[in-house]
Amino acid sequence: MRIADYGNSGAEFARELATKFPRREAFSNQEKDASIMIANRLREIGYDPVIQEFKAVASDGSTKYSQNVVARLKGRGFRYAPKTKGTDNQATRQRIDDLVLIVGAHYDTPAVNLVRDENGFAEPLVADGIHNNASGVAAVITAARIMRETKPGYDIIFVFFGAGTDSYAGSKHFLNSLTDKERSRIDAMVNIGPIFAGDKVYAHAGQNSVVGGEYKDYVNRRKLYQMTDIFFENKLNTRNGYAIYTNQASFVAETHSGKKGIFREWTTKLSDHTPFDEAGIPVVFVESGEYRIKSVDEVGLENKNPLFMASDGVISGTQFDRLSTLEALFKDIEEQRARQTLPIDWDTREEEINVSESAGENEQQRLPRLPLRVNNTAFVIVQLARKGPLDYEFDGS
Repeated sequence: MRIADYGNSGAEFARELATKFPRREAFSNQEKDASIMIANRLREIGYDPVIQEFKAVASDGSTKYSQNVVARLKGRGFRYAPKTKGTDNQATRQRIDDLVLIVGAHYDTPAVNLVRDENGFAEPLVADGIHNNASGVAAVITAARIMRETKPGYDIIFVFFGAGTDSYAGSKHFLNSLTDKERSRIDAMVNIGPIFAGDKVYAHAGQNSVVGGEYKDYVNRRKLYQMTDIFFENKLNTRNGYAIYTNQASFVAETHSGKKGIFREWTTKLSDHTPFDEAGIPVVFVESGEYRIKSVDEVGLENKNPLFMASDGVISGTQFDRLSTLEALFKDIEEQRARQTLPIDWDTREEEINVSESAGENEQQRLPRLPLRVNNTAFVIVQLARKGPLDYEFDGS
């Protein structure tokens, strides 16, 4: 069986979410109805979700109401397994059974900026948020379904954030709702953003991993490196035509806290991971876009296809973020790229992949883009939940 062969249920959920509640903007009735749909889906796959209601000051200054959907899964823990001789420490716990991994995605849609032609006319409002962020929600839902059988090492908290597009209000509320003891158990937070329509899928560490200049905080980037290890170890490129890229732009950029460092392996984008990042918790932010850029002003570029020229390559928050447009486009692209592999030039580590290996698997019919990205992203999340802290291994017994 192909790795990440999770069927079409995740993609179908994304399509249903986008179709039933196309304008699920922060604090709206459609957003509330979408939260109920997500909670019902979680119940169907065996969870007991909680809808966490909250109020927040919206961007217009008014007090409005939204909700997070939260589900929990107990993990198996990790056993102590030092990687090098002489590192055994008698004070080190022989097992860790209480570490938490937060896996989240916002389910609301950004407000839409209509793209106008030279005469000032705009298309009717038809965006449905299949990209931002039904695709990210579907990946987390799929990972949650698979983890019911493929047990994680961590205790997992799945959070579907409301009002994520309004200063990540749901994420702020969830983090603030935790006690100090609950926060102390969090080993990392994984935020899945829009993964469908961008040129490539990227994973980033948080800005709290930027020390300055060439230096970086390896502890706060460990989860990022574990995620890219999963990609390489499972040869997802050659097997499935799916790749996880890391930002390698490599010019000097400034974090939002004022530190200057090499713009590599992190992003200036703020999203639902940001409250955790600012709290010093290691984060991984997964999104799709294009980071072959020359300045931070270009951050936000998602796809260079000429179709998106009118919005300068941006899909999120435009009328291009619609199911019919994107699925038709990517169906045509995938048909043209059939039997081709991805180019090997984005990371020196990619050179280690033998592209001729698993050639027989490349002969398999390629999945359409939405289920391909949803399922493979979910697979990486599932595997990451079994990658423990330094010197600890997943206890599958």
